[in-house]
Amino acid sequence: MADKLFARMFRHKRQNEKKEAIDCSLHLDSLNSSEEPKTPVYVEDDDFVDRNEQFINLDDDLVDVEDESDGNEVENEVENDSDNVEGDDEIDNVEDANLYKNVDGGLYGKSVVAESSQNKRRREVLPKSECKVRMYVNYQKKKRHWEVTSLELVHNHGLVSPSKMNLVQRERHVNTATRSLIKTLYGSGVHNCQVMNVIGNIHGGNDKVGFNVQHVRNVLRDERMKRFEISDAQAGLDLLHRLNEESGSKYFIRTKVDEENRLKCLVWIDPRYIMAYQNFGDVMAFDTTYRTNRYAMPFIPFTGVNHHYQSVIFGFALMRDEHASTFEWILRTWLEGVGNNPPLTIITDQDQAMASAIAVVLPNTTHLLCSWHISQKFPEKLAHYYSAFPEFKTDFNNCIYKSLTECVFEARWASFVEKYHLQDHKWLKGLYELKHKWIPAYTRNKFSAFQNSTSRSEGMNSFFDKYVSSATGLKEFIENAQKALARQFMREKEEDYVTINLKRPMKLHTTLEYYASCIYTKEMFRRFQDELVESSKYFVEKDRRASEEGERMGYVYTYYSCYRPMSEPTRRNVYFVAFEKASSLGMCTCRILEHSGLPCRHLLAVFTK
Repeated sequence: MADKLFARMFRHKRQNEKKEAIDCSLHLDSLNSSEEPKTPVYVEDDDFVDRNEQFINLDDDLVDVEDESDGNEVENEVENDSDNVEGDDEIDNVEDANLYKNVDGGLYGKSVVAESSQNKRRREVLPKSECKVRMYVNYQKKKRHWEVTSLELVHNHGLVSPSKMNLVQRERHVNTATRSLIKTLYGSGVHNCQVMNVIGNIHGGNDKVGFNVQHVRNVLRDERMKRFEISDAQAGLDLLHRLNEESGSKYFIRTKVDEENRLKCLVWIDPRYIMAYQNFGDVMAFDTTYRTNRYAMPFIPFTGVNHHYQSVIFGFALMRDEHASTFEWILRTWLEGVGNNPPLTIITDQDQAMASAIAVVLPNTTHLLCSWHISQKFPEKLAHYYSAFPEFKTDFNNCIYKSLTECVFEARWASFVEKYHLQDHKWLKGLYELKHKWIPAYTRNKFSAFQNSTSRSEGMNSFFDKYVSSATGLKEFIENAQKALARQFMREKEEDYVTINLKRPMKLHTTLEYYASCIYTKEMFRRFQDELVESSKYFVEKDRRASEEGERMGYVYTYYSCYRPMSEPTRRNVYFVAFEKASSLGMCTCRILEHSGLPCRHLLAVFTK
């Protein structure tokens, strides 16, 4: 064991022996008195071996060891008990370990104490006890092996109990098979702590593994370092071009570099994304808050929703800054990749640069703002009114979220502003000027597939958290993005199978319900079925006055009022439906059909009548 250990330690020193030897007189103990004189040891960097330097206390001194074979850098404590030394543990880098071989075969080293610095974290070490436990070894040239010349095993302190031996800081050896397992688990989206739990389960407990989660991080760090030997950006682009070749040049890849030829923007679109956009590209969410990558570059997934009401990707972009000109380049490039077919609606947060770019590149696309992000600012911007007036929140929510039409909203807003003296509130006035982008009374007539926020895009960000981290480089980022999207498309296939092969349960057993089950996917039928069941709770009556006025003005619609009869008349919400019998077309004041594509319960009640 010792032969293997020290032969590995000093192999590079033997190859680079210096010509000048250190002439030392050695005091040999009785164990060595009959042996031949020892060969002088040559120390690199002209650091002469000093007999007065203290020997390594095998209990106390911590040694940093770097294994050249795999680059796994860990903290180690030289073991003091001979039965705890494993034959597989090898030390490669003597300089990093601050270890030297004494001329008489003793093993000693420099005290491992970090230089005092305000910016350098000092390492915690075990207190020194001047324990004499040590082992001397000597290399026998003639016999070509190492021999133990002296051994002291009597401690001057208490020993660690067997149950806590796994906590003793020592060299942690991660073998090749375990390394392979760690990399496989991480590549499958398993986080470091979960990787450690899996390995612990295999070994019968984390205390029996022989290393901790920090060593898992070291293994993954080494793997990334191997990948970063060439330019990471170039490696990522090479990967995309290889994927493009494998797909028959169906990928769309565009890059933009700065004056120093560094990657500034990147847009790539998988051919599957292009097909998804052709089918479901009416509405797109655009969010730049996701920065989980090695360079903290904003990551933009162009996100929509498919026929199973699942999030679907229309492309990816990475950008270095968030200037209006950069957004314009990203949007123009992406639009080129999807066939210059702009979406009907795009949903973003309140980023001014993004809004300017959308106005330039997508002038005919309806731009909506994320209502959730705006509502999160209410308690902060209106804190005084929330605390001073108990009914303020109720009045505010009724005005914004329960106004069915623009006229109703305007009337309530004027009353609300006057009641609480908000005429000069700058932030609220700014929101009012953007009312057509986020107030439901104005946005309900714009198709958005049930979406009124960027939650789809943010949900996709959360989805990618399982596959990428803050240490992820571009190449690994692209690889993991492909894995994540493969999983997403698999989920879509699973829902396709359920829709085609499984029969949906009926609630009302009507012809309309059965027909809807044949044309809708599982999720969309569930939503339609809920509306159909609720429609049976509504009372429908003809609005004769509105119908007569419509006839005089040449309208072909018949007007109906729809409400729930069990509610109090003073608190009753009445919905008005315009119905054209010849074409079986209808419009409701709730405008759910225009907003989502599904007929609302009020229309279904009128159709049933």
